[in-house]
Amino acid sequence: MYFDNFAALINMDGHGVYVWTSVAVTLATMLWLVIAPLISQRGLLKEVSRDIQRQQNRDLAAKKTSNHEESN
Repeated sequence: MYFDNFAALINMDGHGVYVWTSVAVTLATMLWLVIAPLISQRGLLKEVSRDIQRQQNRDLAAKKTSNHEESN
């Protein structure tokens, strides 16, 4: 290993702040690129499910109306 101890690894001869900040930003960005589409997909699936339920309710109401009109 290049560094003698953990403190030297963190410090990196005075450049540690820049190195570890860039590592943190990169990891946060990569994590967001994985999580954001999953969140978006979940919302879209809920929206599609609501649309399907609404359409089924309309179809059921239309069927009840047509059955009611046929019986009169």
